[in-house]
Amino acid sequence: MDLSKIIIIDEKEGKPYAFLASYATTLTYDISELNIDFSKVENVWCKHGTLRIQMEDNTIIELEPVESLGQETDFKWPIQLQLVDEDYNQLWEE
Repeated sequence: MDLSKIIIIDEKEGKPYAFLASYATTLTYDISELNIDFSKVENVWCKHGTLRIQMEDNTIIELEPVESLGQETDFKWPIQLQLVDEDYNQLWEE
């Protein structure tokens, strides 16, 4: 038995409630044809996979990810695995 894989939880810290597995993924947004003047970019954010670029004049450019790259999330191994209590306080992490 691999003793390094034994999970020791002090239940005084909280009752185990759920495991959370975190994965990384990358989305690519092609801006090569837009001729954006970056000195006039006010804000940039991404929500629900849509990239938004707000210019000084308050116009917003919305871009969807380039799907032709075929990037998919690799669910084989998470980048982080946690055990949390009902309040999502971390009790253990791998």
